[in-house]
Amino acid sequence: MGNSYNIKWKEKKISANRMHHINTKVKAKLTELNETMSSWDNNSELSLLNNSKEKQFNISPDLEYVISEAIRIHHVTHGALDITVDPLISLWGFGATDREYNVPSHTDISKTLKFVGMDKINVADGALTRTSTKVTLNLSSIAKGFAVDAVTIILEKNHIKDYLVDIGGEIRLNGTNLNNKSWNVGIDKPFAYSTGQIEIVKLKNRAIATSGNYRKYFESNGKHYSHIINPKNGQPVEYKIVSATVIAERCMTADGFATAFMVLPVKQSLDIANKHNIPVMLIEDKFGKLITHYSVPFNRIQEKQLKM
Repeated sequence: MGNSYNIKWKEKKISANRMHHINTKVKAKLTELNETMSSWDNNSELSLLNNSKEKQFNISPDLEYVISEAIRIHHVTHGALDITVDPLISLWGFGATDREYNVPSHTDISKTLKFVGMDKINVADGALTRTSTKVTLNLSSIAKGFAVDAVTIILEKNHIKDYLVDIGGEIRLNGTNLNNKSWNVGIDKPFAYSTGQIEIVKLKNRAIATSGNYRKYFESNGKHYSHIINPKNGQPVEYKIVSATVIAERCMTADGFATAFMVLPVKQSLDIANKHNIPVMLIEDKFGKLITHYSVPFNRIQEKQLKM
């Protein structure tokens, strides 16, 4: 999926053979997931699904699991997360095969929106059914988090209980760090504004993921266009939220919600997060000044840190 990864774990003694065994298992799983969910690999399972001339397509258990979680998050966030946004991503030039960014016409956006919407897909019994073969999927908002979770399963099967797994900035950790303390995770300031960290959280047995509109964008005629597309109107998000950080038990879940909260206004995101007990921190740009917003569950985590 085009990201580097970093794994740390704590173990009293480890042999070279054991290290090699675990590394081999991890690399094999990440290769497998790339061959399943990558939009950049024309031969991946996802690409074959998208390019299929059939409306129904048999899918692997991993793909079914990830799509099912995306559907759940879609409903919780009132449609903010939508993996059928793929045609719009390509229309704006953010797709895997695109070479130039593009500001499409309102007519083209309207035509493309006809093939966007989670009501146009159904997953059941190992198969995905689409209303049209023009309905295509993009899992970049959730697949990386799932890959993190998959690596942690390998570690735990090998009796490793204290670890940190980081794939492209999406993180899941368990137990304690090398100093027998809770893992410290820094939430970076958006680099378009300054460097450094805006928040440090101490976590145990949790995952954390951040989505930001400052990471991939283009400018045309003085206007900023984010790679995060609002699936309801087909336009790049224009709210002043520059990043959303979510904490969850699974990294896949944190990854999906972080993207969804980039699409929604601040108040709606916080209302959803508070209702569903989701720790989220939003960073908003107000006239060039960064303002942080926290859900009640995120504040509870901060309060616990003060007692550590």
